[in-house]
Formats: sequence, structure tokens, C-alpha cells
Amino acid sequence: MKIRIKVKQLVLFVLLPLALLILIPGVLQQAAAPSFQPATSATADTGAKARQELLNTLNSSTGSKRMTLIRTRIIEPGNARPPYQYNVYIGSSSSQWSQNNNEEPPSPLLPADKLRFLREYVLEGPIDRYLLTAAKQLVYEYDVLGTGSDGDKVLTEAIARISSKSSLARELLLLQAQRALSAGNWAAAKVLLVQADSPGHYGEEELDVRSAWLNAWLLFAEGDSSGALKLVNNGLENYQEVRDRKYQEMNDGSGGDSQDSQDSNDSKDLQGSTGDSASAPESFTAASQFLEEPHSESERQLLLMRNALLSAADSGNSAPATVSGTLTYSDGTPVSRAGIFLRPESEVSHSVLYGSEPYEIVTDAHGRFSFSGVIPGYYQIFLGLSFEQIDGWTWPVQTDDWIEIKPNDRLTNNIILQPLLELKSPVNSQILTGDSVEFEWETVRNAASYSLSGTVSAEGSSFSYVIRQHITGNKISIPVTELYSSGGFSTSSSGEGWESVEPSSLLGFADPSGRFSWSIEAYDESGRVITRSNGYRLNEDTVGNLPFFHLQSRSLTAADQLVKAQKLEQALEAYRHDYAGDPQDDHALKMLVHLMTAKASYTKDESLEAATIPLLVKLVELCPTADYVFNLAHYYYEQSDWKSYNHYYSWFLELREQKPHSYDLGINATALMYQGELDEARRQFVASLEEDGSHRFIGSYLAAELAAGQPLDDVLKLAQRYPQHSPGSGTVNWAKLITQMKAERTGQPELFDRQLKQMLELYTARSGKLREWTGESGDSALKTFMKAVLEVD
Repeated sequence: MKIRIKVKQLVLFVLLPLALLILIPGVLQQAAAPSFQPATSATADTGAKARQELLNTLNSSTGSKRMTLIRTRIIEPGNARPPYQYNVYIGSSSSQWSQNNNEEPPSPLLPADKLRFLREYVLEGPIDRYLLTAAKQLVYEYDVLGTGSDGDKVLTEAIARISSKSSLARELLLLQAQRALSAGNWAAAKVLLVQADSPGHYGEEELDVRSAWLNAWLLFAEGDSSGALKLVNNGLENYQEVRDRKYQEMNDGSGGDSQDSQDSNDSKDLQGSTGDSASAPESFTAASQFLEEPHSESERQLLLMRNALLSAADSGNSAPATVSGTLTYSDGTPVSRAGIFLRPESEVSHSVLYGSEPYEIVTDAHGRFSFSGVIPGYYQIFLGLSFEQIDGWTWPVQTDDWIEIKPNDRLTNNIILQPLLELKSPVNSQILTGDSVEFEWETVRNAASYSLSGTVSAEGSSFSYVIRQHITGNKISIPVTELYSSGGFSTSSSGEGWESVEPSSLLGFADPSGRFSWSIEAYDESGRVITRSNGYRLNEDTVGNLPFFHLQSRSLTAADQLVKAQKLEQALEAYRHDYAGDPQDDHALKMLVHLMTAKASYTKDESLEAATIPLLVKLVELCPTADYVFNLAHYYYEQSDWKSYNHYYSWFLELREQKPHSYDLGINATALMYQGELDEARRQFVASLEEDGSHRFIGSYLAAELAAGQPLDDVLKLAQRYPQHSPGSGTVNWAKLITQMKAERTGQPELFDRQLKQMLELYTARSGKLREWTGESGDSALKTFMKAVLEVD
């Protein structure tokens, strides 16, 4: 039996701040929690004094000493927290946080002070490796003020005082060209890129790649999408050739041309010493047929450009778009100096790489942001915020919040941060011993329903379970037996094989020595999140009640103790003994099922898997919960035992007492399709797809529509309406597959229709002959489509 864990039913939290709360130091000791000292009158006075002292020092200095002071007291401290680096990055698909442990104290100067001295350094200071860093910091400050054009003017003046053949001049020209492209000023960008690519630059492969990226962006903006793609492919090929040649020369003991090598080293020294580039992760999402993963930030950008251009070409999109908006708090206060990252679908599953994202910008004093020249496609917005900006607030973004950007779109996307909602009970590590837990929280204005989740803490991780959804009031009583039934299994960092399963994930809320927490999300009538209780609470004004409690309504059995000691084989035998001695012991039976399922999943032991089913049947008779019954339904779904499946799925719906989740609907729609009930299957597929923004069952739905005799043109429209989104796991472009099938059909329509009908009959009958056919030699659009449909299951 394969226990399928539904996405919204069990979430393993790796990032602690999103699983629990980030608390102020001294209130609760929490491993790896960020520290943040809120501003007080005393610290403000100290800061004002430090600022005045530094201003006096700078104003009394002249010449090279003054430039050295600007470098050491402004540029270098500013580089400790470079532009677009934030404490917190929040997105629909993932979030991350970090604390800057750099010992360099921040500059006490005000933004206006920094602007004045940075401008002076860029225009009058030494032409050294710090000029580029100062220039980046300078234009960032101008962007915050909403006067980015003033920053561009300073860049123009700085470039004029530098040799046109130097790498530094080219870096500045490319920076200015990128800014022109971001602002939608194609003519200015074209002039700057011509200057940046003038003869005389050799051994600058990183800058060559960056130039290719920007020139491709310009070509697409001007309507030449095929030329842009050709330029990207040439840039990637040239970069690979240079890299391979250097690798060969290194192996041969040859250093190559000394001047080229020196120019390249100068460029690397200049770029590396500024610290403006984020360290590349160990791997990236594969994005190119040329290279499995990028070797630099510039190459990564070019690979992403290639992906975007190919995707746009597949969809027939050849014109850029604009996305703009504001970032504010719910009271209307603008959030200034926040990072806005518009990330393509291929990138949302990994961390934000600040300073090198394809589309990144800082909000100005009014919270405004704007992206021009955006290649059409599907994107998600990520926010970059400081701890001070997010403290006590949340962005009510949801997992499947995608932005579809079409050619020539001028989209407005205003983002509003909401205050965290407050919890009332149980809180502050309350010890509970009763038969139920009385959860209560503050009422949220315009909330139509709430969702309650519980979290089990473990060493280095935590496990969160959705306990109850669609709650209409601001309180609910949950029997402890229902909490005890929550659980699954997850691997811990210690041990090998199936005994590496984390004990806390097995025992869940049934461990009286455990510490648990809970959280609430509030939803409006349309099912959108309004706010939540989980978030960053970093000072005494925002921390509120702590969501922790202890559940001590039962005692650990001897078998439970073995689980906690991670002696799972011994625990398995102990639970067998307990259940044999008392067939009404639902806890022993539940743990026996959990352990056997975990072991079968790791060992691939089919006999053990089969032996679990009778026990699961007994468990649902003793303790009929919706999750247990659904697991049985899913087992019989995989066995194509439709009588048993229908029995348990109907029972599941009765126990759930709420509308089915999109996953449940999708599974049942597929089961109905296999049983020949195409009309009802199609209705349930639509219901699932409307609720699930990832559209995971779209392939099965398209197959059902084709099996019902719908023409390819109509099915293509459905594929376009419900595009699949599965970042990090290979998204299928169903519209492209249907389009290819249409083209294939034009040759021999009758033969194609006959073969399509035959393959769909094999598919709906779950016949192994279909997989045999897709594995045969020879490719076709129909075979590619059927392979993709089989993978949906």
C-alpha cells in the first residue's frame, strides 16, 4: 500500500520561522531564531551621535584620506548588506530567511548622507575596484527615492572618466543598459550595449555572457524573438567553448595567452572583491540543452532567458509586457526599500539569488515597483523584507498564486501585508489533560472560514498537519482522539534504512512529552487567505500569546518508548504483542499500521504492504477517521477494485463532513473515468482543477475529454485554460502536446482518430498494453501525449 500524503494535509517544515514563531531573545530560547533589537529612544540617541561624529570626520577630511574614509566607513559597511539582500524572502512556493552575521557594523548615516558621499566617490574617487560597488549602492539609493534617472546620469558621468577599453567601464555600461531595459527605454539600452561591445575587450567571457543576455532581452523587446533565441544559443555555445578550452589548458599545464589571462583575472578580481554577487548554490534547475547547470551567475541568467524565450515561442508569444504595483501595509503605509522579485516558473522552487535574479527591483518611498520588457509566461512574485518590515505582519500569499503574463500586458499587482491574527487558547505552554482541546482565536473581519493546523516539534525540524478546515466560527473543540490519529512518517538525519524514520512523526500528538503548537488561517468567501497567525514576531509589542501547548491525556506505553528510542523493529514487535493481547487497542493498531507502512515503503516489501491492509480495515472499524478511510480507498484505487474503492470513498465523504479537497476530487474523477462514467468524471475533474492552481490532474482530464469524443480544438482550449504548474518536477506543456497532435492528424486524420480511440480505450481500461505500446521504438505526437498521461497516475 502506498500511503499518499496530500499536499495540504501534511507539510514538513524545514524553515523554522514558517513552522512556528520567531520569538524575541529572552522570551523563549529557540534554536536558530534571528535576533533583532527594536529601536528605542536610547538607541536612537546613540545612532544620532554616531552619525554626527562620522559626518564631522568626513567633512573635516580632504583628498585621498577623504576617499579612504568614504570607502571604509560607507562603501565597505554597505557591502556587508548589498542591494537586494534581505533577512526574509517570501513567495508563493517557498520562503527563506537569513540573519546577517557579518561583524561589520552598519553605517549610522542617513540615506541622504550616503547618497552625497557615494556620488562623490563615483565621480571624484579613485578608479579602483570599489567604484563599481559604490555605483551599485548609489543607483539603489536613487531608486528608493524614485529618482532612478538621476542615478543613470551619475553613471554616465562616471563612465566618461574611465578608459573605454577597461573592464570597469564595460561593467558600468552593462549595468546602465540593464537599468534602461528594466525601465522600458529600448533606445537608450541599444546605444549603451553598442558601447559596451566595442572592440578591445578580450578574455571577458563573464561579461560576454552578460552582454548576450541583455542584447537578447533587447531583441525580444523590439519584436525579434527568433533573433534573441539565436543570440542566447550562440552565447551559451561560446561560453562553453571558452570554458572547455581553459579547462584543457589547465590540464595541459598551459596558461594560455598572458594578456587574455591577465584581463580575465582583473575582471574576476574586480567582480569578486566587491561582494555584490551571491554565492551560487550547488545546483540549479536544469535549464539548457548545452549545460546541465550554470557555472556563473551570468550564465544562469542566459539559461533562464533561453527557457523563457523557448516557452514564449511554444505559446506564440513574441511581445514584452509590463508588471507594476505597490507594496503597502493594510493601513495604507507604503513599504519602502523592499525587494520585489518576479520569478519564472523554473526558478520558484529554489532560493532567491539576490543581485542576479532576472527581474528584481526595490520599492521606492511610495512602495511602488515596475518591471518592463517582461517575457510572457507564468511567474510568481517574491518579496525581500527586513525583520523590521515583516515583524508582526504577513503576506497572505497562497501556494498556487501564479501570474499569467501575456504579450503587451500592462498588469497591476498591488501587494498588501496584513497584521498577524492573535491566538487565545491553548497558549503559553499550557498543559492539557482532558478528552478534548478547546481552540480559540480572535475573529478576523470579513473571514468566512478558518483552517486549523497543528505542529509537532522534532529535533531540527517540525511536522504540521491540517486538523480541521472550513471552520465557520472563531473556536472549535477537537477530541484528543482525533489529534492522536494525525500523523505519517518522515526520515530523520540519524540512522539508516527504514529505522531512520523520525519518531516524532510517528507518534505525533500521542506523545505526552512532546511540545506542540497550532496556527490559524482566515479565508474570505472566495477561499482567499486574509491573514494567518504564523509569522515573524520579534519584539514585545508583536509577540502576543505563544501558540505552544502540551497534551498529556495519555501515558507512553512500552512500545511507544521503543519508538522514541528509535528502536523501530523492537517497537513493531511490541505493538504486535499489544494488539494481539487487546484487539480493541486502537493506539497499538494505529502504530502498527504506521510502522508497517513505513517499513514497506523503505524496503519495497510487497508482502508486508499487503499484510498492512487487513490491519487498516480493522483500524477504520475501531477508529473510522477520514484519513484512514481515504488511505483504504486509495489502495483499492491502485488495485482497480472499484467496488471496494467506491465503498470506502463514499464512507470517506461521510466522515469528512466538508467538501472534498481538490486532490480527493481528482482521484475520484480518475476512478470514475476508469469505470466508464465519463460525464461525472469530467465534472469532477473541472471541480478539482478550479480549486487546484497547480492543475495536477489536467492530463487525465484531457484524456477523459478525448475519450468522450471531444475534438482536438476544444481540448486545446482546455489545456490552455488549465496549464500545469509543477516547479522542480518537470512541468508538462499540455497545450503544446495537443497542438502537435493536431499537426500530426492533418496527414492521415482517419488513421489518427482510429489509433487515438484505441489508445484511449486501453488507457481507461488501465491496460498494460498501453505502456508496452509507448515503450516501443518510434516517436509520434500521440505516443508522447499518452506517455505524459500515464505519468499523471
